[in-house]
Amino acid sequence: MSEEYTIGDLAKQLNITTRTIRYYDQKGLVKPSRVSESGYRLYSNEQIKQLKLIIFLKELGFSLKDIQKILEDPNSEKTIGLLLKDQIERNSQEVQKLEKQNKKIVQLQKALNKPKGIAEVTDITKIMNNETRYKELTRSMWKLSAVEIAVELIGMTFIAYCIINKMNTTAYISVAVLVVILVAMSVVLLKNYYQKVAYICPNCDYKFVPELKKFMFAAHTPHTRRLRCPNCHKKSYCLETVR
Repeated sequence: MSEEYTIGDLAKQLNITTRTIRYYDQKGLVKPSRVSESGYRLYSNEQIKQLKLIIFLKELGFSLKDIQKILEDPNSEKTIGLLLKDQIERNSQEVQKLEKQNKKIVQLQKALNKPKGIAEVTDITKIMNNETRYKELTRSMWKLSAVEIAVELIGMTFIAYCIINKMNTTAYISVAVLVVILVAMSVVLLKNYYQKVAYICPNCDYKFVPELKKFMFAAHTPHTRRLRCPNCHKKSYCLETVR
């Protein structure tokens, strides 16, 4: 005869409460192997294995409903595999959510370290949204730049064809038209970009929009532009952001 355990023995061995075991019994998750004449619930090694599986899956975040599906499925190993895969996906989503929260916390810390402190912290979500909008803006500008380059390459190819075939008049006209198109595209591209960006001074954290002329001719890197801050009047590479 296999060894049997009372509900108290089981609770001590698995480090759970007797109330939890009774609750699992009520839910049909794990039943005692038999009930003694005196009314004691008795459990075998098989029930211990089942309880260990329930505890393990609970620690992984599975609901009792999902656990019951596993226990009732004749192909429980395959079911466990599917549920584990699903849980990994859920955990990944939760990790992404926590990473976003951490970014907001970091932004809050940075804002609190500024001279004006909490007074400047009006909407941390807006800060994060600005970062997202800036990334979207730069992506769209790269796409438009790629279109402009493609137009230039097509135009140059056509001009080269005209020159090779001694179509000089057509070549001259094509050059003029291409220059006009490229200049127009560049102006539209630059103006569109200018209307959507602003700059943050690294010295006083002041956010400002420079004059168009200064914007156009200022030295710049992919994410900064050398400008004079209208607040502290210091000239430096200012961080680019969205308006």
